[in-house]
Amino acid sequence: MNRRTLLAGLGGLFALSALPALAQDKTYTLIPKYTAGEMVKNKLEVIYNFKYKDKDGKPLSLPGLNGESMKMKIHSTSVTKTKSITADGTVTLSTQTRNGSMEMMGRVTELPSSEMTMTVGKDGKSLKVDTTKVDPSATQFMDMFQFDKLSSNGFMPPEKPVKIGDKWEQDMAGVMQGMAMKVVNEAMAVERIGSVDTLRIKQTMAGTMSLNMGKNGAPSKEKVEGGLTIAGDFLGEFIYNISVAEARMIKYAGTFTADMKMELPKETAAQSPFGSTMNMSMEGTMNQTLLSIGKISDEPAPKKAVAPKKPATKKPKKS
Repeated sequence: MNRRTLLAGLGGLFALSALPALAQDKTYTLIPKYTAGEMVKNKLEVIYNFKYKDKDGKPLSLPGLNGESMKMKIHSTSVTKTKSITADGTVTLSTQTRNGSMEMMGRVTELPSSEMTMTVGKDGKSLKVDTTKVDPSATQFMDMFQFDKLSSNGFMPPEKPVKIGDKWEQDMAGVMQGMAMKVVNEAMAVERIGSVDTLRIKQTMAGTMSLNMGKNGAPSKEKVEGGLTIAGDFLGEFIYNISVAEARMIKYAGTFTADMKMELPKETAAQSPFGSTMNMSMEGTMNQTLLSIGKISDEPAPKKAVAPKKPATKKPKKS
């Protein structure tokens, strides 16, 4: 082997060894990009499993529970339309929630459709949210959120581009009334899903909650006489796949747990077989998957089909 062949071979090896390093140095901007007139559909599924204990930690078997636990499943479809984009990059989004259902204790309940309009800045963060078309029963809980601390696609982007292996933390204190939360993100790898290159991101969140509920079940900033108080902590771990090209949410999936202590109001506690304190643990899964991307259509939220009535049959006359 002559010197030229040896050097060429060594050069090839060095070039190959440098490829991963070059890939590691590539940066990714995770601020969402929108196209006016676009309509995106996603499917959401959430599963909760609740377990209850008394103040001494002994399992409680409440009426209607399967043993000592209660499972709840929620399914829905979201349809997000990009209504407009201004010259300064401000985006107006309209999101409809359709085909919602909740399954609990052997019963399936249809959830009302709703529509929310969000104004988003060029950094991907929410500027304004209009909930006038949201069902009133849900609005009171939405008022607990500070939407300016949330992003338009459910994933809070970092303030600067990231590389594979980068980690960044976010303090989400006050994102929800009575809640403090810290989030740690890590860019894991580039992963291809179908025909889309995505950045795989691991997200771990941990926090505490201290919530007050009024007699009517509505959340309150202050403790209410005759109301319910809930305090506890929670932990979640999720994997996000964000498209490299548009920073669009392609899918996410994860698990969460929570341990909470509930103090019942005096009237309820007087009739309760376990006193004024009840402990509840919760674990569950949550996932969202992109269904389709297309142009805006004005199709209304689909209504449940009604089975046609059978024609009345006349009884034969007696001869």
